[in-house]
Parts: sequence; C-alpha cells; structure tokens
Amino acid sequence: MKTVYHEAMHPLGNLGLKISMAALESPHIPMHWHDAMEILFCLNGEVTIQIDHEAFLLSRNQLVVFDSKEMHSIQSASPLYMFLCIHVDKKQMALYCPDLELYHIQCQPLPLDHPKSTEYLTLCQLARDLTRSSIKKESTSTMRSDGIALLMLSDLIQSFSVYAPLGTATDEKKPNDALRVIISYVTEHYPEKITLNDISARIGFSKEYFCRFFKQHMGITFLQYLNEVRISHAGRLLSSTELSVAEVMHQIGFTNQTVFNRMYKALRYDTPTVPQICKAEQHPSSDSGGAGLRVSQKNDSRL
Repeated sequence: MKTVYHEAMHPLGNLGLKISMAALESPHIPMHWHDAMEILFCLNGEVTIQIDHEAFLLSRNQLVVFDSKEMHSIQSASPLYMFLCIHVDKKQMALYCPDLELYHIQCQPLPLDHPKSTEYLTLCQLARDLTRSSIKKESTSTMRSDGIALLMLSDLIQSFSVYAPLGTATDEKKPNDALRVIISYVTEHYPEKITLNDISARIGFSKEYFCRFFKQHMGITFLQYLNEVRISHAGRLLSSTELSVAEVMHQIGFTNQTVFNRMYKALRYDTPTVPQICKAEQHPSSDSGGAGLRVSQKNDSRL
C-alpha cells in the first residue's frame, strides 16, 4: 500500500510569500501555470521539468524558478520526490520591490562553467538554510525564514531577471496567451465532456488549426493533455481521500475503467489503488516528446 506525505502551505509573515514542504510518490503534474511565481527546491529524488519547450532534470539540492504565468510541467524520475516550494505573490511584494511584476525571472540548473554558477550555488545554499529554518521550532524561526526568503528574491532579481516593461510583449508570447486560455479552461472543466469543437471555438480557432497549434506548442495532442490532467487529479484524490477508484473515475470524467487503468498505469507507473495517507508534522510560520521539445544534454555537469 502506498504512502503519500504532504504538508500544507503556510505564509511567511505578511510578505506575500507562502512555503510548503512535501514528498510525493511518482508525481506527474501536467503543463499548467499560476499567477504566483514559484521557487522549487529539490530535497530528494529527481524530476524532469519542462518550461515551455525546454526540458531538463532537477536533482537533489538544485532549484528552479517558474515565473508568474509561465507554463511548466513536472514528471518524476524517482520513486519518491521531496521538495520545498515557495510561492511569491508579486503584487503583495510591491512593498519591497514596486516594479517586481515587470521583471521576468529565469533560473534553472546551470553548467559548472556558467558565468552565474556562483550566484546559483548561493541561491541553493539559501534554499537549504530556509528548509532548516522552516523545520526548527524556535522563537526566531519565522523571522529567519522571512529574511532568507527576501534575500533569495533579491538575488533572483539581481542575477536572474530581465526587466520587461508592460507593452514589450514579443510574438513568442502570443501563442502562450492562447495556451493559457486553453489550460485554464481544462483546469476548470476537466471532469466535463470537452470536445475539440467546443475548445477550438472558445479561442476562435478552427478545429483543424487548433489541433495543429496545440500539438506544435505542447508536443502532445489535446486529448492526451486532457487525459494527463484527469489522471493527475485522480492520483491526488486516491492519495488524499478515501474515495474508491470508481468514485474517483466519476469525479474526473472517466467512464471506462479499462481505459482509466491503462492510462493511470502509463502515467504513474502503477495501478490505481486507494493508498494510506500520512500527513507530515505541521511546522509553524506547500506521451510527452514531440514537436518543439528540447532536452538539455549537460545534466551530469549541472550544479
């Protein structure tokens, strides 16, 4: 019987920052985006990260940043994946950095000979310090965590950001705008019957153009993506509730258990069961491949 550990996200003071630590078994999180910027620090295991059309490995003691509204996915390469996650509300952080929403932040594992390798190592060390501070139950833990998180954000802006004022959007961003609409719609309506005619009409594309557009920019078909989203939610429900497999199928929009079992096993490497759930102790103070996918080849020399 599987065990899934998870700790809920909690805020760091009133800074617009939220932090969580969690451990997941064979996670597969399909392409998605969120308004908050997300800093992900790997505590154990290894995952494949995809940001837009680039994929790379994230290993223990490495971090990656998903900027606000940046599309990304996570695919486990290890039986157990443990991570620290920091969500940054850019609007709420305006007190410390009024123009934060105008900065595009890009940070991921770097080759050892990269000019910014020292800055990246410093960020990883700060993430380790933040992990230790979050675990400790001391009177100054919250104050220390706030300070470390602000220092990380300051270093990211200074070394890993590009100033992008409003109105400077490039043609490359236009397809992402349409993809975000599609992904948001699927996120809200995945349990329902979604046809190609419905989704293509929603964004003003013909069905044929929509299919080409989605496959070109996502590397998989729309149906494959929809099923990935449904299976991802199924895994979450099976690991965090006492619902039966049949009840979970009903909630996510599957009607054929044979098809559901096959897809679940293909994406999560096991058959769907209802696992035992062990929540971590609360601490005071959260058919890929295809066109357009580029996999980094320097994983063994990354920090």
